[in-house]
Amino acid sequence: MTPGSWRDRIPINLQILSGFCVLCVLILATILLSGYLTGPVPAPHTNATVHVKILAINDFHGHMSPGQTLNNRPVGGAPVLASYLKSAMVSGNADGTIIALPGDVVGSSPPVSGLLLDEPAMLFFNSFANQYCSIGSNSPDVSCNMVATLGNQEFNNGIPELMRKINGGDGTTNITHLVDPYPGTKTDYVCANVVWTANNTPILPPYTLRNVGGVTIAFIGADTMTTPNLTNAANVEGVTFLDEADSINRYIPEIQQQGVHAIVVLLHEGGNQTPYDGPTQMNGTVNGGRVAGIVSRLDPAVDVVLSAHTHEFTNAYLNNSGGKPVLVTQAYMYSRGYADIDLTIDRATGEIVEKSAQIIPAYADQAPGTSPDPAATALLTEAQNAVAPVENRTIGVAAQNITRDENSAGESAMGDLVADGERAAMKTDVGFETSGDIFADLSQGTITWNDLYDVQPAAGTVMSMTLSGVQIRQALEQQWQEPLPPDNLIVSGLAYTYDAAQPAGSKVTAVTIHGVPLNPNTNYTVSTVGFLAMGGDGYTTFEEGQTMTYGPVDVDALVSYVGSLPQPVNVTVDGRIRRIN
Repeated sequence: MTPGSWRDRIPINLQILSGFCVLCVLILATILLSGYLTGPVPAPHTNATVHVKILAINDFHGHMSPGQTLNNRPVGGAPVLASYLKSAMVSGNADGTIIALPGDVVGSSPPVSGLLLDEPAMLFFNSFANQYCSIGSNSPDVSCNMVATLGNQEFNNGIPELMRKINGGDGTTNITHLVDPYPGTKTDYVCANVVWTANNTPILPPYTLRNVGGVTIAFIGADTMTTPNLTNAANVEGVTFLDEADSINRYIPEIQQQGVHAIVVLLHEGGNQTPYDGPTQMNGTVNGGRVAGIVSRLDPAVDVVLSAHTHEFTNAYLNNSGGKPVLVTQAYMYSRGYADIDLTIDRATGEIVEKSAQIIPAYADQAPGTSPDPAATALLTEAQNAVAPVENRTIGVAAQNITRDENSAGESAMGDLVADGERAAMKTDVGFETSGDIFADLSQGTITWNDLYDVQPAAGTVMSMTLSGVQIRQALEQQWQEPLPPDNLIVSGLAYTYDAAQPAGSKVTAVTIHGVPLNPNTNYTVSTVGFLAMGGDGYTTFEEGQTMTYGPVDVDALVSYVGSLPQPVNVTVDGRIRRIN
C-alpha cells in the first residue's frame, strides 16, 4: 500500500540523464508525484500548505437520465452532473482534485443503466479518470484521481458480478455492451470491513494512498455492516461484514507508520440533516441513520467522512473518539448533486489544518448545468438506444385507466394491482406495500414494459417473511401512529375495516384473510419489499418478520403479473379496505 519510489516512476532515459542533470530529474519526479494532469510545468513546491479538493458523489444508482427535481427545480442526470464536476475540477486554486464515490454507484438503477448491467454508470465515471488510473484495484497509482467504496447495492447480483464490474469482462451475458468487451472500472475501489469468511482478509484493498501537491492522503472504505439484511443471502455468500468503525480503526496505525496523517473515510452509512447553502456550519445536528454513532468511535486521526446510504443532505462537524471534529458530508442521491470538499494540508506535518464543504445541487436550469456535457450526453444516448427495444416491449392491454386515485378508505386500483403482483411473485398468504411506492398510472390501451417501470421505478426487492396474526393487525394500526407515516399501506390477500373515529391503536375493527377471520395466534406468510422490511416509513412491525426470503425486483414482479392476467386487464377497487365513520 506504500507509494512507489520516485525513481520507479521516471522513464529509463531520464534516469540516464540524471547523471548529467540531477536537479532536472528531481524536479520532474516532483511533478509526477504532485498529481498535475495538464498545463504548464509548475514551479517547485514553495507554499507551506497544499489545497486539495474532493468531489464526492454518493448513491448514484445508475441515474443517467434527466427528469428529476430538487427544490422544485430540474436537477441531475449524467450530462448535467458531468458539467458541474468538470467545471469544479478546473476552477479554483486547488493543487489537485480527487473524485470520491462512497458506495451505491450502481444497483436499483433505472433501465438505461440497469438493463445493461450498470455498465453505463461505470463507464460514465471512467470518463473522469486521469491518465494515472488503471482498471481494477491492483497496484493503483498514487496520482490516480478516482477512489470509491462499496455500498450494499453493489452486492445485488453477487460477488462474481461485483468483481466483474470492477475488473472487466463480459461474462456469460448476451446483453448489448456499449464497450465490448466491458473494460472494467478505472475507479480504485477500497473496503476495509468486507472480508472473506474463510480467512478474514478484505475482499478489496482496505485503503489507498493519493499524492496531491507533494502530500499524501489516505482513503479508507467501509460498507454498511447491515448489507446482509438488505440483500438475498446468496448475494453475500462467503463474505462477512464487520463493524465499520473497528475495521477503519484497524488500519490507522499502518497508515501512520507510512508517514501519512491526512485520513479520509468513504463510509456507506449516513444520517440526515436540514439542508442549507454555503460552507459547513458549526454545531450542526445529524439525526437518524448510523453515521453519528460510527463517527463517534473513529480513531482521533480521522479527519473527513464522506457518507452515503440514507440519500439525505449532510454537511456537519461531528466529533470522533478523541473529541476532534470530523467533517461529514452527504449529497442527496441519484446524481442530484455532490459534496465539494476543500482541505488545506500542512506540507511539513502532512496534517489537515482546515476542512470545509459545500453541498452543490446539480441544477439543470443554471450554469454550468445549462450546457450538458457532450461526452456524457453521447453515452446516455447510446444507452437509451440500446435499451429501447426492451422498454417498448408490449406486456398487456389495459381495459380502462388504472390509477393511484384513492377512495375515502385509502384504496386504489393501482395499489391493488401492485400488491397482488408482489404477493403472486412470492406465493404468500397476504401482501403489504406502501402507496408511496407507486409513481405513475396506467392509461387505457397498450401497456409497455416502460409503462410498468414508471409505476415502480425505485427497483425495490420483493421478499417474504412470516408474521403472526397479532403482528399483522399491529402493522395495520401503525398507519395512524405518531408521527404519522407519510404513506398508507396497500394490501393483498386480506380485507380489513377500520373506524376512523376510534383512537390510534384501536382503529382496526375486523380483518379477514381470504374470507376467514384473522387468527391472532396463527403465523402467516407475508410478501413485502425491502424498504418495509427495514421498518421504512415507521412501519417497524415488519422488522419483526421471521424466515425472510428474497424474490424479484418489484417491477419484474409487476411485469410478470400483468402479463399473466386475462387480457385486456380490468382492475377496479374491490373493497378490500373499508372505512366507517
